[in-house]
Amino acid sequence: MRRFPGHVHLPGAAQAAPGRRRLPLLGGLLLAGVMLVTGCGPQAGLSATPESSSAPSTGSSSPASTTAAPATTTAAAPSPETPTAATTTAAFEDVVQEVISGVVRFEVATCDGGGIGSGFVVAPHHVLTVAHVVDGGEVLRVVQGTTATAAHVAGIDQAADVALVETVAPLEGHFFEIASEPPRVTDRIAVLGFPEGAPLTVTQGTVNGLDRKAVIEGIARHSLIEHDAASTGGSSGGPVINTEGDVIGLHDAGPTNGREGGNWAVSGRLAQDRVDAWLDTPQPVPPVECPDAAGPGGATVPEAALDAATAGHVASTLEVYFRAINNGDFTTAFAQRTAQDDSFERFRDAVLTSQDHGFVVQEARRSADEVVVWLTFTSEQEAGAGPRDRPDETCTEWSLDYTFHEVNGLWLIAGSAPHGGGSGSAPCGEDGAMPSPTGAPAEDPDGD
Repeated sequence: MRRFPGHVHLPGAAQAAPGRRRLPLLGGLLLAGVMLVTGCGPQAGLSATPESSSAPSTGSSSPASTTAAPATTTAAAPSPETPTAATTTAAFEDVVQEVISGVVRFEVATCDGGGIGSGFVVAPHHVLTVAHVVDGGEVLRVVQGTTATAAHVAGIDQAADVALVETVAPLEGHFFEIASEPPRVTDRIAVLGFPEGAPLTVTQGTVNGLDRKAVIEGIARHSLIEHDAASTGGSSGGPVINTEGDVIGLHDAGPTNGREGGNWAVSGRLAQDRVDAWLDTPQPVPPVECPDAAGPGGATVPEAALDAATAGHVASTLEVYFRAINNGDFTTAFAQRTAQDDSFERFRDAVLTSQDHGFVVQEARRSADEVVVWLTFTSEQEAGAGPRDRPDETCTEWSLDYTFHEVNGLWLIAGSAPHGGGSGSAPCGEDGAMPSPTGAPAEDPDGD
């Protein structure tokens, strides 16, 4: 792992405002905009696991949706020296907009399914997150907007619940900084992440306590930050930021005992110590090896013609692609394709009402630098959004060959075509008959 030069400003990182001190991260790299993402919650009786891939989630048809629930405060009477509450809220929202591009989504394939988590960019090839998001991963996929890249764990500490991840492809956008000063009780904060696998979401709250201890999934932890920003599974690993956009912590867990406001964040300064140690002595963690590669809906990808690693990547891509479509997370779905020059809006409109199920991987084969998977499944969609030759059809059975090419260390979807030279589709209930000519899959506008 290469070290970063000290005291440099990398492209995309926000400049520090005069008079503000930031704590160097990664050997001098500054982490700008501290955000704590809410996700899995612990304390005695809490759970700290990434959002399960199989759990339904609520999405949005827009590339990224944000919800900001302002904290309740008692404002002093306005004066020339004191900004109004509205002005303060607007200023915080501006800070969030400045840093939001540095928040990334984790899609992690494991031997028992997989999960979703959050993280934030600290350097072109490095992301900080919590350990339980990436621990035990066979395929680590980092999604930033409509770009996906493979990654591996460069350092992990399960006891502190911190992990540093290195990506194959460089990341862009905002680079976060760890706050040089500890937070104070009553400080306003925002948490950025992907709760329940939904598109990027922002929630606001308050720091309720510092230096907390808790036993989370049997592990005694310390130096935790308690906050009351709304959070659910999937936000774990995301940044918790203060009103200056500096990271005070990493969202870690939330309570399951019914007590409101008891969400936990790993201290940003504690995470800084771990990262510094990993840079001095890298501790890369190899991916786990799973016996079977499960794709969408648990459909197993045959490994007879593929090596286990390739089968795992292909299965993970299909799982993420179709789940994202069903959840309305169209940016994540779009990121699983190689045709990034296509119109995102065109793709989104084509899959806007689609709900896909009944997946069966019939065959998988590889030739040279290409993998082809024969997939059958059923889609339901609104009238007017069916196959090109039957647009009013609301239920369609598909038989398609999906082609994959390797990009950024992942096998991504390069296109699809009808299997066996037919149309590739039939109305539901027609015993698999494939009507004539050009039924193109709603899920892939580029289908032949």
